[in-house]
Amino acid sequence: MLALVLCLFLSSITAMVFCIIVNALTGLLAWRKILAAHPPQGVIILEPNQFRFESTTLKIQGEISVKSRLFGNSAWLYIKGFSTNHWLIISANGVDEQSFVRLKRALLNAALK
Repeated sequence: MLALVLCLFLSSITAMVFCIIVNALTGLLAWRKILAAHPPQGVIILEPNQFRFESTTLKIQGEISVKSRLFGNSAWLYIKGFSTNHWLIISANGVDEQSFVRLKRALLNAALK
């Protein structure tokens, strides 16, 4: 946002337009990346050594990594899959309380390994 505001103080109209276009494309790519990591719905299946998430558009299976973190009311999971790794953000208000507590326990167990 700061780069967008600062580009308005450039002296050339061409530079301003170029800067606005680059900032818009960067914002669009960042928004798509956030939406891919934070699915609106799905099913989480926690097993002793495995984590699975399935929705209509996304299927992730793997192990919860040590890189995973808890931030307030959201769990940022780094899933080490068999062929690829994924970030997945789960909000506490998106699931029932008991399921989120189980997810936090699984995340803390992964951090202790």
